[in-house]
Amino acid sequence: MMLAERHTRQALERLREQTREAGRHVRSEETHERERRLAGEARQRVLDDLASHLQKLEQSATANGARVHRAETAQEANRIIIALMRERGAFEALRNRAPLLDEIALDEAAAVNRIALTRVHPGDFLVALSETTPQHPIWPAIHLRLADVSETMQARLRVPATFDVHILDSHVRSRTRAAFFSAKTAILGLQFAVAESGALVCLDNDGHNANLMAQAEHLICVMSIEQVVTSSADLHILIKAYAFGAWAAPMPAYTAQILGPTRMEGRGPDIDLVIVDNNRTRALAEGFEEALRCIQCGACHTACPVFRQIAISGYSPDPRRVPPYSGPIGAVLNPLLLRPGVASEQPFLSTDCGACNKACPVDIDLTGLLQRQRVRLAPNISRERTLLWLWRRMLKRPRLFTRFLRAIAHLR
Repeated sequence: MMLAERHTRQALERLREQTREAGRHVRSEETHERERRLAGEARQRVLDDLASHLQKLEQSATANGARVHRAETAQEANRIIIALMRERGAFEALRNRAPLLDEIALDEAAAVNRIALTRVHPGDFLVALSETTPQHPIWPAIHLRLADVSETMQARLRVPATFDVHILDSHVRSRTRAAFFSAKTAILGLQFAVAESGALVCLDNDGHNANLMAQAEHLICVMSIEQVVTSSADLHILIKAYAFGAWAAPMPAYTAQILGPTRMEGRGPDIDLVIVDNNRTRALAEGFEEALRCIQCGACHTACPVFRQIAISGYSPDPRRVPPYSGPIGAVLNPLLLRPGVASEQPFLSTDCGACNKACPVDIDLTGLLQRQRVRLAPNISRERTLLWLWRRMLKRPRLFTRFLRAIAHLR
């Protein structure tokens, strides 16, 4: 495991301080605890009877004019999405920023099928342009310094070198906005879908989701099974929870909702809704339903002292293949959702300080879940158990311990 670069660690520390200070002005401690409890209850209501809520969502979305597809695995979800695009003869599409799309490896599947995907989230756009890896679920380009952005845009887009944030921002937005008018298909990873009404919901702070919904002729909306919400009342609670967790704000800058094509003259985009399981039913069966309360707001990442030191690359030995989720919740979810053995070491990236528990806006006991994952995975990591046994023995023999350290240093 390697530390993140110094400027990335500093940026994550600043993000923590800024969100913590902003959060104090948005909510008192008492209000925060009450909102966490309400949001946690709203998530638990879904998980207590998930099958019936999914069935109700399917009925509501179908009644609104959307086509609903179920995918048991990531591969099946990609096959459905590619088939939907081929059905319309589309070979390019825009996509938003959504962890689920990374989880199913949509970009790789599209590339294999010669479909061009363009990321329109400004942070994602800069990360793709610089050919680096997103380092935070909400702030993907947090590791890029102003000089890095200027140099990359000068080399790739022929933008004159400048440290003026407004000039650089205008160039990014002019290119992402131009993309809205060129592609007719958009692939949207949803934040929530309301079982009661069939509303499909995206939240962001820059408006790219609303633009995608407004401009695209064909929307392929992708959600995981636990992202369903029982009612509009619960949706309101969870929107506030997401905004506070992601930006320490009372509400998101943009809340984009769509029900279906406008009934008058049949205007509006055609909508396909893809509901993905990908081992979540197994996670429920194994007693990890509390982990599926997660709304992917990134609050636990910002609060976690381990994540602030290693960032997302510390959760993968291969920097080219980072896991779909990171931080405390990623250390719980990845061993459940990915193939066995891929993320077995991640639950041990924790100090058990409890900072993530306090930060979580939907009241998940992350430290408890991490401890359960360690117990579950401990028999599969014999190397670590052997090293720990050896470490304990050598601590009782100082001379042997010193010789061992010298031998290790010599080997390195």
